[in-house]
Amino acid sequence: MSELLLKAVLGRVEGSRSSSRLRNDEGLVPASLYGKGMEPISLAVDARELNALVGHRKVVGSIVEIDLGGETKSTLVKEIQRHPVRRNLLHIDFQLLSADQQVTVTVALVAGEGVNLNVGQVELSGSTSSIPVNIEITADQLVDGQLVASGLILPKGVKLASDPDAVVAVTSEVVASE
Repeated sequence: MSELLLKAVLGRVEGSRSSSRLRNDEGLVPASLYGKGMEPISLAVDARELNALVGHRKVVGSIVEIDLGGETKSTLVKEIQRHPVRRNLLHIDFQLLSADQQVTVTVALVAGEGVNLNVGQVELSGSTSSIPVNIEITADQLVDGQLVASGLILPKGVKLASDPDAVVAVTSEVVASE
């Protein structure tokens, strides 16, 4: 299960004027939830929570849990729309996922002590219930001062979808030569 959680408000009024009021007056961002065999649902998420989630990382293609009035749904972020000049969030689309559904998603890498990341995320494929939120890389995983993507420790049933030969991390320690 994902650690990324957003609370959503159901039953928002659709339309550009209503969406502007949500963003400007209520601090909410309009969103849509859709999935196989269901009608799209219009909802809204808190702009502060969404900005904290988006931050400086890539969220499109990531698994996010949505709290719909006490019921938590696993979703995939499909699209985020931003204002072209101000860059504030205008709209977000979520795709509903089932627990056993096979997906390819972007997962963040986290550097442990003594490790510098060359890339911030990798693409993984597997069932939605087995894909982690992030992968921590520790110094003891490095071989000859580096770690290639194929050397990442992945949960059972999860496969690497990125380039397996890409160097994802290197050691941050400088070894003094004699």
